[in-house]
Amino acid sequence: MSIDVNGIIRNLVGIEKALPYKSYYAKDWLSWYRGRVLGFHNYKIYNGTNYLEMERKTLNLPKFIAESWANLLMNERCDIILPDEEKEKLDQILYSTSFWQKANDGIEKSFALGLGALIVNVEGLGVSETGRINKDKSKLTIDFVNETKIYPITIEHKNITECAFVSQGTDETNVVVHLKNENGTYDICNYCLDHDYKIKTKYIFNTKSEMPWFFILRPNLSSNFMTELLDDEIGISIYANCLDNFKAIDNKYDGFDLEYVLGRKRMFVSTEAWTLNKNDGTMQRTFDPYDTLFYHLPDNDDGKPLITNKSDELRYEAYVRGINTEMSYIAMKCGLGENFLKFDGSAVATATQVISENSTLFRNIKKHQILIEDVLLRLAKVVMKASNDFTNIQFKPLEDSEIRIMFDDSIFEDKGSEMDRDRLDVQAGIMSVPEYREKWYGEDEETAVEKYNNHFLYKVIDNYLTALSSGAITPEQYVEKVFPNAQNKLEIIEYIEKMVGKEEADMQDFLYDGVEGEQQEQPQEVAGDKAQQESSYNGAQIQSAINIVKEYATGALAEDSAISMLMEFLRIDEQTARNMVKIDTSNLPSEE
Repeated sequence: MSIDVNGIIRNLVGIEKALPYKSYYAKDWLSWYRGRVLGFHNYKIYNGTNYLEMERKTLNLPKFIAESWANLLMNERCDIILPDEEKEKLDQILYSTSFWQKANDGIEKSFALGLGALIVNVEGLGVSETGRINKDKSKLTIDFVNETKIYPITIEHKNITECAFVSQGTDETNVVVHLKNENGTYDICNYCLDHDYKIKTKYIFNTKSEMPWFFILRPNLSSNFMTELLDDEIGISIYANCLDNFKAIDNKYDGFDLEYVLGRKRMFVSTEAWTLNKNDGTMQRTFDPYDTLFYHLPDNDDGKPLITNKSDELRYEAYVRGINTEMSYIAMKCGLGENFLKFDGSAVATATQVISENSTLFRNIKKHQILIEDVLLRLAKVVMKASNDFTNIQFKPLEDSEIRIMFDDSIFEDKGSEMDRDRLDVQAGIMSVPEYREKWYGEDEETAVEKYNNHFLYKVIDNYLTALSSGAITPEQYVEKVFPNAQNKLEIIEYIEKMVGKEEADMQDFLYDGVEGEQQEQPQEVAGDKAQQESSYNGAQIQSAINIVKEYATGALAEDSAISMLMEFLRIDEQTARNMVKIDTSNLPSEE
């Protein structure tokens, strides 16, 4: 593409700025990815008389290698983990722009061509004549561009910090340049060029962001194609060092197919047997003219049979061994491990079997995840800030520790087996239920603890009751563990101390919820059942509720405190608790 990108940059910034060189080898990698390499798959052969045009068959393994890496690194189980409310908003944006499909496609093409980029855009943003922004119809989009459209501008610390993206149509050429301005934020400069590459329209958009709105994807490989003008940051294809192996395996595959073509059964028929003289004197073909099994030989009086059978033995096993050997070389050199493409003639090993037996593949997956995780973390931050600045979807400020990337680790170990093992650890007390929820439901620590306390309050009470009764922990410590989010902790502490002062057994009965049925349902709790366990109130709970209502009636408890305590202890809603405190206490039974 003969576009003077340097000239566009010079016009934009007012100075001459040389661009880093694009990879010369990317064209070769693209040809192999397409499955047709000029001069190899299309070739000529001399038959002793003249040259014949030939086409070599291909397994197209470069496409398969890149696709396999994309499926291992970016599949349906990958996710960006945020606090619940913020995650719903982010998912809404990502799914509306088909982000995960584009990310998978982006990994495949970036690994094939050595470089790719995800780009965040804003569409439908209205700007009035006074410069006021109208966000009502604006939305964020995320697109992927491959290596052929990427022109790096500035490289700092082996990172591409400024870049141009070029796309050419039939009538015009669009150039989008991401540059950092003097304020440290990024400007996106959009150019539309005519056939003579002169500027038709120009528009500059300030992102209000100190992070670029583009994110470079590439294999996490150190390049051995570097020169004085080309370095690692440009990236290399995942199969850059396998081109000779691709030629070797396509030669073997083409020969394997030719072996069947040339080795098929043939019947050579002489002229005497080729035609049949009918009773009326006319000649008729003996065999179907479209049946390629039969071949007509010229007249020959050598005394040989009229019909000769020719069936050569196929060299099947030799070709299969040769193809499998090349597959092992290719898989090993592409980082998949030598057994990834293994076929033993009876069954193909599953992905879990292959990876569990292949530490090389495991290490390489973790290696590539380093760059992908960084891309997804930065993309999440940019999307949230851009949404706050230019759309009506607003995110709360988040700490870096609240943003996590979850990859699919089930390919290393069967997920069901691992969950069963963790359930046993929970039952043995080695792992806590909140830890289990963090791992298998993707919740942060605060959310996991809160949900556990809310859904399994009686279990929590039971866990800490013995320590409270024996004096191992104080009422203050007990309330902090059992009711960490209660708004009236002081009132609860005072009430527990009052119950202890009256009679310790009453206090135990009041707090203990008779969880015999809960103990039997523990596997459901460990499995993370989000529904609160249903149980009826026992006598101690009823008597305690009566005591609270009576103390409110005598003025010993304020109305808000009584309502809050009933809500906390009985797990009822506010209106129900409010109705309870208004009951006529004269009709209530005494503690005796």
